[in-house]
Amino acid sequence: MVWSATLIFTLQLACLSIFFAFAFFNYLYAFASLRKPVIPRVPHSGKNVAVVIVAYNEKFVLERTIKACEKLTYQNRFTVLADDSTDPEIIEQIRQFAIARGCKPLLNHSFTQEVCLESGELRVEPIEIWESKDFVLFHRPSKEGFKAGSLQKLQTYLERRNIPYMYLLDADWEPQPDALERTLEVLEAQDDIAFVQTKRVALPDGMNVFQKYVSLSEEGCYYVDFEGRQVLNHPVLFSGCCTMLRLSAIAHVGGFMPGHLTEDIDLTNRFWLSGFKGVYLGNVVNYGEVPFTHDHFRRQQERWCAGTARVLREYFWAIVKSDKLTVSAKLSALRQNAYYATPLLTGAVIVFGMSTVWWLATGWNSYAVEYYLYLLSFVEIPFVITIGICLLSNLVEPFVMIVFKQRSYRDLLHFPMMLWYGWSVMLTYILANLKGLFGIKLDWFRTPKFLRNHIGPLSSGPASVRVLNLCVCVAFIGFYFLEGWVFGWFDTWGLLLVPAFLLASMK
Repeated sequence: MVWSATLIFTLQLACLSIFFAFAFFNYLYAFASLRKPVIPRVPHSGKNVAVVIVAYNEKFVLERTIKACEKLTYQNRFTVLADDSTDPEIIEQIRQFAIARGCKPLLNHSFTQEVCLESGELRVEPIEIWESKDFVLFHRPSKEGFKAGSLQKLQTYLERRNIPYMYLLDADWEPQPDALERTLEVLEAQDDIAFVQTKRVALPDGMNVFQKYVSLSEEGCYYVDFEGRQVLNHPVLFSGCCTMLRLSAIAHVGGFMPGHLTEDIDLTNRFWLSGFKGVYLGNVVNYGEVPFTHDHFRRQQERWCAGTARVLREYFWAIVKSDKLTVSAKLSALRQNAYYATPLLTGAVIVFGMSTVWWLATGWNSYAVEYYLYLLSFVEIPFVITIGICLLSNLVEPFVMIVFKQRSYRDLLHFPMMLWYGWSVMLTYILANLKGLFGIKLDWFRTPKFLRNHIGPLSSGPASVRVLNLCVCVAFIGFYFLEGWVFGWFDTWGLLLVPAFLLASMK
């Protein structure tokens, strides 16, 4: 039975090696972000820019975002509201936005959309377009193809108007006034730059405690991860909004892919594989919202995770075999595509670890167990240290952001809750990964967006989700108690997993 001990030991080392590879990039970008990137700039050309706001049934935030776009200081720009609303009240609201800005309906145009009826029949309907000098309403009759479907149609419209650039915003993100000038200076500096990604920061005033935890986690990517990539000239991600895009580059790689849950990383991969690159400009800031509740966060992460798992499946070998990317760029790109795959591996490792403990308990004093412990004795100390390094890598980005970037030292007190909330959606991540990797259909989910003084009552997550997490939490408590009773040791994983699943069962 020596083979069983060898197999368990080898699998543990293999899993730890994978986790260490992800941790390595976390630390690498964290330390690199402490330096300032060198970004070439040229005086911008003054060419026309479409400031595109993508929306779907947004009742509260649109007017605020439109007004923020109207405060942009760049002269040769106009705002486009690319809207897929189906709520009659909201459709009338956006028409009033257009009328108030002097828009007239564009008649006899050729822009249409195929709408799938309940009977399964396809019907061609015109896209509703209102135009003025400074504002365009581009309203599709349905959200077919999701956000990418809307952007695909809009790209054709902008190309016919000879618009070279698009600054893309989601419905609740407000750019700083000089965002267009500063991003264009970078985009036009080199012909192979397809996009300039800017910083996304949660509106600081009035956020609830849960939003604070989410913002600390998400903003670490922009203050640290993206910044480190830019310093090291590693592939930069287009993160879906707050981005200046070159429309000719989008057309070159085949445009947006309708129906994709994460159209941003899908497009990013095609940019990378075609020899284009992105630039991250961390000193241009956009303010917006993060999810208000745990359930909003859970469903948002499910969509992001499933979409990212799909692109990992679709682009893994293309990245590996690409002649456009260096070895370091390939590793960085694969890490980005597998970003949400680590929870799936973590879940497998937890089950594997519990099975190993059971094997140790039932086979105690057997030759196989003794041989396993003999093998482990050679690497026990570095093994434990490496596990600690991997776990701490989850905190390095927010730590660097808080201590060195924002210098908001009180936010360090939020670390335990931030970590527990991050792990509380592990079951969602695992399920979403399986859906994305195996091509199981998942509908698009719009994270609800509110003005903070018009939120109203917020519901908790579905009872089935909470009960499932409670069952897992109880199972963990039982296992860690028995483990301590049998072996006399305290498993520190319990400090991470039990509070996380307890939170998920309450929210």
